[in-house]
Amino acid sequence: MGKTASKKHHYLPQHYLNGFTNVRNTFFVYDKQKDNVFLTNTGGAFFENNLNTVTFPNGDSSDFLEDMYTKEENQFWGCLNRIRESNTQTPIELLDKMHLLLFLLFLHWRLPSNIEFVERLSEKAFLDNGEFDYFKLVNKSGGKVPKEVVEFMKDSSAFKKSFKQIIPFLPFYKDKGWATKLENWRFLYTGDTKSWFIVGDNPILTRGGSDHDFVNCLKEFVFPVSGKILLISIGKPVNEVLPPEFGIEYNTAIIQRSQRFVACQNRDFLEALIKYYKVYVQFGKTNTIIPEMFKMLEK
Repeated sequence: MGKTASKKHHYLPQHYLNGFTNVRNTFFVYDKQKDNVFLTNTGGAFFENNLNTVTFPNGDSSDFLEDMYTKEENQFWGCLNRIRESNTQTPIELLDKMHLLLFLLFLHWRLPSNIEFVERLSEKAFLDNGEFDYFKLVNKSGGKVPKEVVEFMKDSSAFKKSFKQIIPFLPFYKDKGWATKLENWRFLYTGDTKSWFIVGDNPILTRGGSDHDFVNCLKEFVFPVSGKILLISIGKPVNEVLPPEFGIEYNTAIIQRSQRFVACQNRDFLEALIKYYKVYVQFGKTNTIIPEMFKMLEK
């Protein structure tokens, strides 16, 4: 008897979300659409039903993508745990940074905000000398596959949805200097070791100019490793001292960039951030939030 297909598919893995929960393994989630806050655990947030379920041309469905994500994620948790256990005096190993980069690339392209773009990108697959020429389709003899077979495959919804598992590898093939960029990564820790950084359904805060650039989508970004640690990358060394208000600016940016959900272990703090964000909304200044945050990093 085969296993029962899964339905609830998290686009933010639960192990990752554990870094933002309280001692009871719960957190408070703000729903931007409904404008309300509710208490839940990692299993009850940041998921969509059948997000990674694919339907084949014959009508059969499968959740193999969800299984693939689980296997891939299990390779990343060791590096994530070590970084989460680090402090300002802990040197972060290059190998751990490499694993974290791959995790971020997989995370970036699986977010609901990028699904529509991924499907459009799948049309570029199997083109000679195209961006994705490292991913080839050949017959069992190693020869070319008939064009009509290629087009049939590319037109299937299963392939379009599966393509988000292929895109993350592109920077490693197309950017010879990808490893050197990790040298300028900076990990920012909360001063009192408490969890002041929140997380949202679009947690990789990029400048916005290259979000869909296959190679440079993660050139400049801020990412919450946990409620206590941020990863900052702006393509050059980050100033050693950041202003105290940077944390507030980051949290406000998370609310701004999120499509719908934001989570924090402290309800009072979350509600205070929501009120602060709504001031930007009231005066039509939400488009200034993320530029202001990156400006703080360059002073």
